[in-house]
Parts: sequence; structure tokens; C-alpha cells
Amino acid sequence: MPSWSVPSVQGTALDSGKMHSPGRKLIMKKTGRLFLAGLAALLAASPASAQTTQIRHERRPAATTEASSTATPQTQPNYQFFSILDGMPMGLTLHHDTEVTTGKAVDVYMFPIEMQVMNSDGNLEPVGLILDNFYTAHAVNPLTAPNPNTARDCKTWNALVLNEMKNQGTKGPTWSYVEFTVAQGARVLDTNEDGKVWWSDDIQCWGSRDRFPPF
Repeated sequence: MPSWSVPSVQGTALDSGKMHSPGRKLIMKKTGRLFLAGLAALLAASPASAQTTQIRHERRPAATTEASSTATPQTQPNYQFFSILDGMPMGLTLHHDTEVTTGKAVDVYMFPIEMQVMNSDGNLEPVGLILDNFYTAHAVNPLTAPNPNTARDCKTWNALVLNEMKNQGTKGPTWSYVEFTVAQGARVLDTNEDGKVWWSDDIQCWGSRDRFPPF
């Protein structure tokens, strides 16, 4: 490429008796300061310098969900209809809770999943929305549960998806996610520490893939 250089002013009119105007220099200095101030304002308003998306959490099941003690029989779902959540797993934590009324010890998992675009019905999901899913770490009634080891499966899928996403390139044809399903009419347990939690008897976890990269 051709390079540009500043021509020498020796022997030109600038050195042959013509004087620079102090007023002109002052105007040029003011103009330069105004330009720099405008540039700084544009940079401050650009997306690169904007604050990161605010993270919001919503719990599931909702705090208003009706719950009862394990001592009170609840109707088991027929497992024909499920709500399905696909998203990015955000880790898994185990809580040692106690059941309301009975005081019985019950272990509870909190499984946060960030909403992703594949849940959309045509409109993009809100960026930064994390759904915190609470459920028992063991089946409440393993003899009737479709899969008494569902909580263990969720733990396995969480680890598998997180590990795969960590090692995946940025231009993959598909992306790994976790799928969390809840049966219609899923039973709920009330705990003193975490509030209402699902019976793990009535949930399922799977791995899933989608062509959309995570937010």
C-alpha cells in the first residue's frame, strides 16, 4: 500500500514571513477538544461498553403451588402431558431440608437452567432468565415412580452437557442442552428451607441438541 507522509514546509510560504494567527490556533484547540468529547460519548453509548445483561431468577414450582405432606396421599399423574424446558444447565446444588409438618429430613436438588431460543414460540426468550427447579433428591414413592432414579439422571445430564459445551468450538453445527420435563399435575412437597419442591417421581431429564448457539 502507498504510505502517506507530511511534506516538508521548508522554503514554503509558512517560513517566508507569514505569521500564524493566535485566534486560529485557539479555535483549532477548542474544536479538537469538542471532537474528543463527542467521541468519548459515542464510545460510552456503544454496545461494547454497555452493562451486561441483568440476570433474573424465577423458581419452579411457583411459591403459590398447592402442596401437602407425604403423609397425605396425592393423586399420581398419568404422565401423558409434560411441560418441557430446554436450556443451558447452570450447575446443580444439593440442599438438606426438612418437611413441613412432619420435620422429616428430605434432600432437595436445585437445578438452575437458563432459558434459550429453542423454547421460543416465535419470539426470542428473554436473555438472562434462569429458572431454578427444585425437586427431591430421591423418589418419594420409588415403587410407583416411572423412573425412581430421575434425580440421579438429572445430575448425570448436567455434568455431561456442561463438559461438552466447555470443550465445543464456536462454530459447531449443533449445541448441547439439557431438557427438563415436568408431568402435568406433578406432586409437590413443602419444605421448611426451600419451600415447595417437586417429587422427583414426576420429573425427567434428558440431553438435547439444537442448531442455535447459547445466548
